Amino acid sequence: MLDLTNPKRIAIIGGGTAGWFAALTFRRLFSPAVEVTLIEAPEIPIIGVGEGGLINLVDGLIRNNIAIDDFIQSTGATYKFGFLYEGWRGGGREDVFYHLFGGANIPEFEWLQDGCFPLLSARIAAGLPLHSCIPFFEAIARHAPQAEMRELLLTGKYGRPASFHFDAHRVATFLRTTAQARGVVHRSARVEQFILDEQGYTRTLRLDGDMLEVDFVIDASGLARIGIDKTYHAPWCSFADFLLPDSAMPFHLPKAQENPALVTRSTSMRSGWMWQIPLQERVGGGYVFSSQHTDAATAQAEVEAYLGHRVEPKRVLRYNAGYFEKVWINNVMALGLASGFVEPLEATSIGLMLEQLRNLERLLANGGGIISGRAIDEFNTGISKSWTGIRDFLRLHYDCPRDDTPFWRDVAASPLPRDYAELWQCFQRRTPRMCDIEPYEGSGWQGIFYMINWIFVAAPLGVIPPAAALAELNRLPSADRIKVNAYLKQVMGG
Repeated sequence: MLDLTNPKRIAIIGGGTAGWFAALTFRRLFSPAVEVTLIEAPEIPIIGVGEGGLINLVDGLIRNNIAIDDFIQSTGATYKFGFLYEGWRGGGREDVFYHLFGGANIPEFEWLQDGCFPLLSARIAAGLPLHSCIPFFEAIARHAPQAEMRELLLTGKYGRPASFHFDAHRVATFLRTTAQARGVVHRSARVEQFILDEQGYTRTLRLDGDMLEVDFVIDASGLARIGIDKTYHAPWCSFADFLLPDSAMPFHLPKAQENPALVTRSTSMRSGWMWQIPLQERVGGGYVFSSQHTDAATAQAEVEAYLGHRVEPKRVLRYNAGYFEKVWINNVMALGLASGFVEPLEATSIGLMLEQLRNLERLLANGGGIISGRAIDEFNTGISKSWTGIRDFLRLHYDCPRDDTPFWRDVAASPLPRDYAELWQCFQRRTPRMCDIEPYEGSGWQGIFYMINWIFVAAPLGVIPPAAALAELNRLPSADRIKVNAYLKQVMGG
């Protein structure tokens, strides 16, 4: 059992986006009498080449009483409505498809019948693009100004289908300023040791020779992972067999056009893929690649040949894709990169971090600050399910037709995770259903990706064949099939 009904100090180790979001969360949840201290090592900089969130980023800001306009103005964030995939089917620059966020009042998303979205299935069966059903796609395609997109969102007509692109350094600075103004204590120090009691609870942190007593610790130390890994030695679950990239080479790019793009661009490359995240002043770029198929110099040359100009990589980051099977042990919880990491495809890192904080807050509120060991076990089970859902959703992206280089041929020959292999068989006969997504959700956890997310990626890649969508439509009642045919006639101008 963990008793946080009367804590004196909560410590957060690490000052990135995850750490400062955690600090804001705890400062909001506990009385001013409880000290919330964030400890940040001065020698570890934030790269800040550009990142993007999922739609729960907006919820995370609102939950922490941060005005969206203040966030945009202070950080230079730009609206993000989804992802553009370029070349993933082997067709080069002209081969594109979109994975866009959906919102309310979109007919194709509103009609759910017998577990499927009949109008989306009709588009798949007819070979029509899915993204064109988004009412604001025209604005996305022409890179509409930020002010125009803000006005569109303010109408409330389409719900809140947006997230943001942002510079991680500027966001961390903004969150830090906000947190300190609300009473969070900031210490610049290096954590040398977790000192445990007889039951394995962390009671003291050794900081550059100083001692700091604590009641609860958030380990947001990034890839240093000084708590859950180096202190508690939690088991590691690797995704390396299923996701081949293991390196990331970030760099800055000049601003591409007057209005920042409204989607993250993910371009298929010879040994991985390249991201481009549009910010107000520049573009944050990077190449995620497999070190078994290329090296940094060759990867840089490939990027430069593709873009037509030189780039200056910040550094090359090596990683092992996967997660810790236990992120919460006793009174220490790992958050963000300290809990696990996969490639930045689909912005999963910040999305899962915010969902983890939401669930922690839920447990603290529902338990009155007293958390049972069983609840902690269920928490760990829930985040493990989320990680496997992320693994399988990302593996879907590599289940694509491209096979013109050794990397893509090895991707095609790599094993499918058992759960995804089962889903693949289902998708050969029907579109994704809620029953497919539910196994990735633990008690109280919300999925990171939903039916529509899976459909928007699986259909363009051919994982859902048109014949499967047609068979699904044929199983509908005759009155619903008449409605579907009328819809297709209207869409196709017949």
